[in-house]
Formats: sequence, C-alpha cells, structure tokens
Amino acid sequence: MDLKKMIEAGFVVLLGAFLFLSGSSTNPAMMEAEQVNPVTITWFIALENYSKVWNPQSNAADAKILEETGINFDIRTGSLRDLDALIATDSLPDLITVETRTVERLLLENSGMAEPLEPLFEAYAPEVNIPDSMKEWYRNEDGNWYSIASYFYGPERVNPEFGGYQVTHNNNYVRKDLLKQTGMLLEQLNTKEGVLTALRAAKKLTYKDQQIIPFSGWWTQNFAEQFGMQTEDENGNYLSKYRQPEWLEALQFGNQMYREGFLVPEEFTESLGQRRKKIQSGRIFFCNSYASVQDAKDILHSKDRSASMIYAGHIRGDRENRPNLKSVPSEGWTATLVSAGTPHKREIAKFISYMTQEEATLDAAPTIGTDTYDIVDGRYVIKDSVKKEFRENYEEAAGKYYLNLEFFVDWTIVQKYQPLSERTEAKEENGKLVIYDSKTVDAAEDAAIGSSMQEIKEQIEHYYHNAEIEILTSASLESCTQKYYETIAEME
Repeated sequence: MDLKKMIEAGFVVLLGAFLFLSGSSTNPAMMEAEQVNPVTITWFIALENYSKVWNPQSNAADAKILEETGINFDIRTGSLRDLDALIATDSLPDLITVETRTVERLLLENSGMAEPLEPLFEAYAPEVNIPDSMKEWYRNEDGNWYSIASYFYGPERVNPEFGGYQVTHNNNYVRKDLLKQTGMLLEQLNTKEGVLTALRAAKKLTYKDQQIIPFSGWWTQNFAEQFGMQTEDENGNYLSKYRQPEWLEALQFGNQMYREGFLVPEEFTESLGQRRKKIQSGRIFFCNSYASVQDAKDILHSKDRSASMIYAGHIRGDRENRPNLKSVPSEGWTATLVSAGTPHKREIAKFISYMTQEEATLDAAPTIGTDTYDIVDGRYVIKDSVKKEFRENYEEAAGKYYLNLEFFVDWTIVQKYQPLSERTEAKEENGKLVIYDSKTVDAAEDAAIGSSMQEIKEQIEHYYHNAEIEILTSASLESCTQKYYETIAEME
C-alpha cells in the first residue's frame, strides 16, 4: 500500500472539492425491493476534458435510462489527482471511470476498493452482455475481473458471423468543395507529391474571408503506417517503430511540409479541441485522423451545406507498400469499476446490464443516438425528421439525442447494425490496406505500470517528443535526416 500512502500525503488537500455528499446512501433494507423513487448513483469520471450534464428533462437518452432503470446520476469529472484524493480518503463514489492504462485502475483493483464483477452480475444481472475475452484480458492476478472497458474488440464479435470488424482512426480527410477549387481529384491525394500539390493550391484559397490553413493533424506514426511500416518481422518479433525506414520517411515528409509552410508552429502546441474548432469554422483544407474531424465536420456541414469534409484515403510511400494501419485501441478506451463500498450494487449491476444490451448500445453510440432510428432489415436507419434537425442545428440536435456516456459501448454491436454504406473500413480500398488488432502491439510497448521499466520508457518518449519537433522543423532535408540518426543514437 506504499502508493496509497504516497497519495494520502500528496493529494489529500484536494479532498474538499470532490467529496460526494449526496445520493450515496440508501437503506439496505430497500435493496431487494423495487425502488419507488429513482436512486441516485454517484459517478466520478477521471477525464478532465469530458463533460456530461445529466438532464432527463431535455435529453432523450437520459430520460430513457431513467425510465428503464430507475436511476439518476450525480456525475463529477476531474483529473487523476482528484481521483487520488478520493482514494486516499476512502471517499469513492459508486462508479469510477478511468483510462485503461492508469496506475489508479490497478490500485483500485489491488487494494480491495473495486467490486469483483462476476459474482455481482451472477447475483443481480446474469443477462449482462459482455464478451468473455474482455473479462480474460482484464482479469486481475488475484483471479477476479473488475474493469469494464469501453470500445473493446473481442474475437467473438470481430468476425463476419457477428458483424464486427477492426477499424482505424488513421484516415485522411479533405474539404470536397475546396478540393474542387484546386482542380485536383480525390485519388490524387494518395501520393505524397499529389498531397503537396493540393496543399500548395489550397494555400491560396479563402473561405468566408478566412485564409485557408492547408494542413492540420500531424502524427508521425500515422503517416509511417500509411507508408506501410511493419510492427513485427517475418518471425513474429516485435519491431521498434522509431527504427523503421517508414518512420524516417514520415519525418522527412513532415519536414518538407514544414519547409513549405504547411506544418505551422501551432501544430505542435494546439489541443485537439482547438483543432476541431478550426475545422468547425471551415479553415482547414486537409487533415489526418478521425479524432480531428469527428463531430467538427458535421457541425461545419450543418452551418454550410456546401462545406463538406470527406474521407480522402491514405498516402502511399516511396516503396508503394500497402498501408499497415493500427486499429483503434482494441483493448478499450476507458475502464469503469464499481466501488466495493457502494450500497447500490443491485441497481448498478442492472444498469450496466441494461447498457450492454444491443438496443441501449445503439442508443449510446455517438453517431446514432436515442429515438433517432428505426431498424429496417436488420440495419439502423436514421429517421428523416432527425436528419432534418441535425442539418438545421447539429449542436442542438446532439444535445437532444446523444447520451455522451460512452463507457459501456461495444462498437462491434454498432457495426452489426450498420447500413452497408457506412461500413467504410470494411469495404474500403478492397484489400489495399491492412488494419491490424492493436492489443498485442500495445502490450509489447507498455512496460509494467509503476515499474522501473516504465520510468525508462517515459524518459525515452519524453526525450523523443522534444527531439521530434527539432527534426521536423529542420532547415533542410539533410539536417532533418542527420538529427533523426542522432536522436536514435541518444535513445539507444
């Protein structure tokens, strides 16, 4: 428990702002009886940029959960430091959500603060719909399973029979209307020279009296993957990404973009939220990663029906290899745990069971929403009236229909019901790219949490992050290449 003592010493001062003083106790005698009044469940979500206001009065998804489960939520968000204060003072809420790769998740599991889930569901909600592969992936060394991951991709569901498939966020996007102004075709954006030619033309464009920003969203790994970077050799041995020729090629490509004024200094400092706001305003011509465009492209399109940011495929590298793209983190994004001290175990088990069913999963999916669709021939079809609302005011419609509570979503269920027109990655480029399951590579790259190896890894990655900016902003291609090799030597 040394880590807990450290937390107690360092973070207890943060307690006052994060005590859960309401809705965390119920007469135990009522546990087995049907609840006449809604039960309030406290929930701490350790994601600083996450925002969710529970409002069944105006949000259709919240209202449906309240009606179906009899539960209201007192949702608080904050940092891991805030969670540390709650842990240190035994002031945990009923539910806790953290990113999967955190010390706090293991601390909760290993210290007896988290409830083992298999006995909980067996007692109160045996119909819970969670794949066994998730339970095994997150099974603790003590033999128990404590963590429910969001967006987990298990082999039971990633197959043609069920309907799930691996997806990647490593895609490129371009403004269709602005591309037309450049006189270029979409397929020309699949080569480095084609992209550079398009960026040069876009630099001269304006949109609503705003100067267009040709490019946004630089991730070296994404472009190295598009160029075909491998993660293992022919014998299955792990390959360090930093040492692969495609990694250097990606850095050299980024350096050329920098020298031509397309990779601007703000690219290294701005947040994802700031980037999305630029996309919403219509200023971005070409960008990488679904994380960049996400809702932003829809908000832009709802404000201007002629402004459309569309999928632009992938860029081939010098070797003309197929893109070899890492899937979204298939072990999941967040982990949600049940506090061992909650008096609401029955209600929570039934709530989680409800949220893992297929209908509730569709309701919670961020691109679908509650009361927005009909099921036709086994596929969801968004209602015309709902489409109209989103066209007229995307943000208002999203506030009405979207749950914004994705912590039990299994995206393979969404894929099962997707219209074929939306199954982009499944049919995309007809086998001209590879999307591989990220689990084993992530496991190979993740040193044991809290270990000396993790400290070394963090030092190396901190050093590389700072060095990469110098590499990308080199004055010449020769200098860029030389700095890369110097960096690799120093990392060694």
